[in-house]
Amino acid sequence: MQLWKKNFLASYLLFLTVFHGGLLLLDGYISKNEMEQWVGHARNSEKNICYLVDGLREEEISRISMKLSYVASQYAKEGIFIRIKIDGYAVADHFPEEIRAEDPVGVYKRQGEKYLVIREERTLNGYGVRVDYAESMAELSRARERRILIFCGTGLLFSAVIGMFLYYTMQRINRPVNQIAHELRTPLTGIRGYAEYIMMGNLSEEDRFYAAGQIVESAKNLQEVMEKLLIMGNVRDGSIRMERVSLGALLKTLEEKYPGIETDCQIESVEGDKTLLLCMLENLTANGLSAGRHVKVTANAQGIRIWNDGETMDEKDVKAVNKGQEITGSRVGRHGYGIQVCREIARAHGWRLVYRSSSEEGTTASAVF
Repeated sequence: MQLWKKNFLASYLLFLTVFHGGLLLLDGYISKNEMEQWVGHARNSEKNICYLVDGLREEEISRISMKLSYVASQYAKEGIFIRIKIDGYAVADHFPEEIRAEDPVGVYKRQGEKYLVIREERTLNGYGVRVDYAESMAELSRARERRILIFCGTGLLFSAVIGMFLYYTMQRINRPVNQIAHELRTPLTGIRGYAEYIMMGNLSEEDRFYAAGQIVESAKNLQEVMEKLLIMGNVRDGSIRMERVSLGALLKTLEEKYPGIETDCQIESVEGDKTLLLCMLENLTANGLSAGRHVKVTANAQGIRIWNDGETMDEKDVKAVNKGQEITGSRVGRHGYGIQVCREIARAHGWRLVYRSSSEEGTTASAVF
């Protein structure tokens, strides 16, 4: 497995642990608050029953039992079970036998359903009164189940989005590294190969001169790769210097480096970084010469166009490169990451790099202002 993929998995697992751990803590905090509110509400209901018993203390025990039994039956319809004892005599009893009220406040199960149970004992007018109160927690459980489902759905969706974003980002960061390694391998292999060839000895002066020339050429290629790497770093760091740049002078520099190209400059200057603009034009021109025999560079008020008459690019490749994806090196010239450099430079100037290709019109790379 590639190193960046291992880093992605480690980072993603750390994110999942922290994120879902946070959701669990949040659910625990909300559940605790809901439980405290539920207990407070149940205690108020239980105290109301005690106040009712206190208000009936002047009546006969039979009338008290009848009224409290009616009240208890009404509470039972709402899932609240009550048992009231006065001096050990049960005047109202709708309390399930399987639930034991042993603690002042507790949670007990009955037929798979949880109940909040409150027991209170007090003395009213010389009578010993005990109230056992049990309230179903089904509504509280359903609310928590709904919340957990929402948290799970939201967590899975958010995790998937973050996972894809993190994977794409790390892949994009790693892509230039692979491309640079590929570009560095070719000149380094050439330098090593011809250096070993010279070390073999018994070479004619012509062969030695040829090998030395190839080493120099490979070293130049290596220098170009490193310069473009530094330029890409400066662009991404925002280290660019904006000034008025003469396009005529830039195109003349291109003609000197690539004598066979045509140029047509219809505007005098643009605002930008001279070094970066020259790098972009050289990359696009070199790619055009790699693809075809004729290259024409045109600058006007709409942008800068580099046209070539070479083999047309596949429609999928055109869409891919316009979306910022990388395509095969054979399509973009010797430097596979050249288009990415040009795109970064164009973006730094507020421009767009657009490719068009057809058998009738050839291939055009345009830096649109």
